[in-house]
Amino acid sequence: MQKVSFIVGGNKLAACIFFPENPKEKNPAILFVHGWTSAMERSFQYAEKLSKLGYICFLFDMRGHGQSEGDIKIFTIKEFLDDVLTAYDFLLNIEVVDKENISAVGSSFGGYLVTLLSEKRKLKNLALRVPADYKNEDFDKSKYEYSGAENLEIVAWRKKVKKPNDTFALSAISKFDGEVLIIESEKDTIVPHETILNYINAVKNKQKLTHRVMKDAPHSIKEGKFRDEVTKILEEWFSKKL
Repeated sequence: MQKVSFIVGGNKLAACIFFPENPKEKNPAILFVHGWTSAMERSFQYAEKLSKLGYICFLFDMRGHGQSEGDIKIFTIKEFLDDVLTAYDFLLNIEVVDKENISAVGSSFGGYLVTLLSEKRKLKNLALRVPADYKNEDFDKSKYEYSGAENLEIVAWRKKVKKPNDTFALSAISKFDGEVLIIESEKDTIVPHETILNYINAVKNKQKLTHRVMKDAPHSIKEGKFRDEVTKILEEWFSKKL
């Protein structure tokens, strides 16, 4: 693992790269984006396994998270998306990365962000674990004030059926032409089944969609059986993309 950093909006963001043991001249790559109030280290287990398959894995802490600079209370969703865009561009410029074969893995808020990323940058595959969704009108507001976990109004809003043009994320995934993996947690109280269905229904080519439901799993998963299950799902899915 190689530690690196980059600057976004005057904030220094911590990042790290997992390289394959024997990298080729050009290697497929995966960008990992963590969830709200989470950190990149929670995906280390996934990155270690996928790098052994031959992927270059790039992880980072969004501003105000983990080891990165910034006050988490003041940033908007748009600014967090800027973090993701800059992280993608950093990954793209790593010399041994195959620029035509970059995928993204996002969890919860990170799932929402990488879905938006797919409309602004070239991605081959999207893996979304419990992807959240947000109202378009909240895009330029403080994310801290509109956190889904604490905001009952947002939780209720997520239970409503939506069309692909109703939110930025659903619109983006409806236009995405690559392979899509959606991992759902059966006992999720933050991203309900209805939100997952909205994402599923927005994917136009269902032959490119894989949907997995983790039985008894909550929204936030700790080290142990559920994280091991996610690792296995990702390993099996990405091994077929090589």
